Amino acid sequence: MSPVRRPVEVAGERCRIRDLRPEDADELLELRLRNRSFFEPFEPTLPPDHFTRRAQLDAIVHGNRAWDDDREYTFGITLPTGELAGRIRLSVVVRGPWQNANLGYYVDRDANGRGICTEAVGLVTRLAFERLELHRVQAAVMPRNAASIRVLEKNGFRREGIAPRYLRINGVWEDHAIFARTVEDAATN
Repeated sequence: MSPVRRPVEVAGERCRIRDLRPEDADELLELRLRNRSFFEPFEPTLPPDHFTRRAQLDAIVHGNRAWDDDREYTFGITLPTGELAGRIRLSVVVRGPWQNANLGYYVDRDANGRGICTEAVGLVTRLAFERLELHRVQAAVMPRNAASIRVLEKNGFRREGIAPRYLRINGVWEDHAIFARTVEDAATN
């Protein structure tokens, strides 16, 4: 499978997803800084230098290299105005008999509750099955993150079980609920 060539932009009613570009580094940094305390309970502890323009630019460049190697696909989530409102990524893309990727996402606190994340997950999942020709997309969510669980359920992801002490989040090994969807599920939704 060859990677999908950039640029990629897919529009929905509430948002768009598009590949991130080096010129997005400043806006991505602003998003991360504005939401630092909001995201903190749900992600690994990040070093202070993560919250610099250089780190955001490096992440974009690294992500684009991984995109070109068909290892991960990182998208910005933008509002209809073009403003960056979040990020969504298909990571750990595995080809061969598995054809799987992990799904991760975050959305600006001010964009929460408006269906933007739900739509972005739907757009990326459809792209994963139709253009990337993946068979399975999976996501891991802390059981207390009810909003994220709703996003996945609204997109037809099924709960597969609990992975004890799955990821170290904010300094604590946290259990995660594993959700997945396969291309066959997509055909029935």
